[in-house]
Amino acid sequence: MRKVLFFILVPLFFVGTSNAIGQQNQPDLTDSVAFHDFLIKQNEVPGLSVRFILENKILTDSIPAASLFGFTELTSGGLVSSAFSQLNQFTKLRDTLKLLNPKWEFLIFSQPSSLTASQEYVANLLRNGDIQIVGQSNLSSNDLILLASKLPYKPLAQYKFQVISDYKLFVVTVIIVFFFVMALLMILFMLVFKAKKNKREQLTKDYEFLIVGPLTNLLFEKELDEIKKLSDAEINDIFPATLLSKALFQHVLIDKIIGLNKKMKGDFKNKLKALYQRLELNKVSLGNLKSKQWDRVATGLVQINEMDLIEALSEVKKFTNSPNFYVRSQAVGTLLNLSDKMDLVFLKDQTYPLSAWQQMNYLRIIKFLYQSKELHMKSLFESENQSVRLFGYKLVRLIGLVDFLEDLGKLAPNASDEEKIEIIKTYEVLGAHMQADFVNDCLLSENPKLQQAAAQAIGEIGNKESVTILENLLKSQPEFRLKMILLKSLQNLDSNQFEKFTSIQMDFDTQRIKRHLLDPLLRHV
Repeated sequence: MRKVLFFILVPLFFVGTSNAIGQQNQPDLTDSVAFHDFLIKQNEVPGLSVRFILENKILTDSIPAASLFGFTELTSGGLVSSAFSQLNQFTKLRDTLKLLNPKWEFLIFSQPSSLTASQEYVANLLRNGDIQIVGQSNLSSNDLILLASKLPYKPLAQYKFQVISDYKLFVVTVIIVFFFVMALLMILFMLVFKAKKNKREQLTKDYEFLIVGPLTNLLFEKELDEIKKLSDAEINDIFPATLLSKALFQHVLIDKIIGLNKKMKGDFKNKLKALYQRLELNKVSLGNLKSKQWDRVATGLVQINEMDLIEALSEVKKFTNSPNFYVRSQAVGTLLNLSDKMDLVFLKDQTYPLSAWQQMNYLRIIKFLYQSKELHMKSLFESENQSVRLFGYKLVRLIGLVDFLEDLGKLAPNASDEEKIEIIKTYEVLGAHMQADFVNDCLLSENPKLQQAAAQAIGEIGNKESVTILENLLKSQPEFRLKMILLKSLQNLDSNQFEKFTSIQMDFDTQRIKRHLLDPLLRHV
């Protein structure tokens, strides 16, 4: 029963909706004024016309006036027109033909009709869709059934390639398909990548389990000479040849050996290095240096450094001026660590500036090894790279290489202000009193940083002339920080002159600095 009601009510609902929409779109024709305006706007209605009646029947005089207004037909009953735009001219006609007393009436299929009948006739035409209101679209967008019925029939074959014929629709379709394909490929790539990663992690764990036991037994059961003389058969018994040929197994084995090498000491380190050579893992490290990937090259340099592969130094030297920061830093560190002589000539030709981290790292290696190796660093002063020259001055100061003070004395007058600052700091630390005149000259510099560095050093290596310069600078009322350094240097050089000067200069800053310098608790603050 419900299904029957559904099939009955649904069509009625659509029909009623269509009628309601059609009625909403129809104008109100019951009002005579609105009907009059509608006809003027519409201009023509099929089967409907208007006749102007001349009661006095005097047609001879009326014809010229009628022709002026464009009436289409002249009958014995009056002037007839099917163009309702002529209704606007009726007022002018009535004023022109006052004596004829003109009137007008509607004709439906040439038969006289009343206003009410004409209104109903036009309303039926609109309701049935036989005429279209001027200014409206031919069909209502809401009435899909009526829209479909009015469209001419076209066979489906004409729309077979509609997507291609409409280029905008085609472009949008291609973009959507592209994004769907890319999304699927991305998901597939992530799944494959995740599967490979999980497989690699599992293999790494399995290889670690296979390596730890035999590696420990070798270190504790065999002597150094025995490890060096291991035959291929013995090696295959410990590590099967099928595994040793795999890159991942070699990678895990190298990591384990290097990890143990960092923790072990004495004979154990020598055994690990001998085993590394016997297993020909050094060839793997050298092979990493030939890679185009910088991370593999850096890894190979680390392995060479950790396992003391001296035979690879010629290859390592090629990377000391590499454009990659990490490769360049590791190559220099490896050369410093493995070379028999600490010849820093390769640093002289560095085209890249040395960062603070690189200088600290190289200094740590040099400071730890320079006593056991011959150090050649004079070439650093001749480098065209300013950061390399500055590094050389710092090495003299931090290692305490007094023999190079004479070389610095020759370079200092022509050096840049930044280099003079480092040289002055070196003079201060090493107590180079013979360079007091140079520092005095720097005290008069217009560069505030150079002047401050000279003021700091002059307190340690100054002479009598320095006291006079310090007093003159203090009288010029320098800024507070420089003033404090000058007073401290004056106190270190000549405490009597310091007391005399501060007793004369009674300004607030001078007295405050004096109290600070004389306070034993604040002397080194």
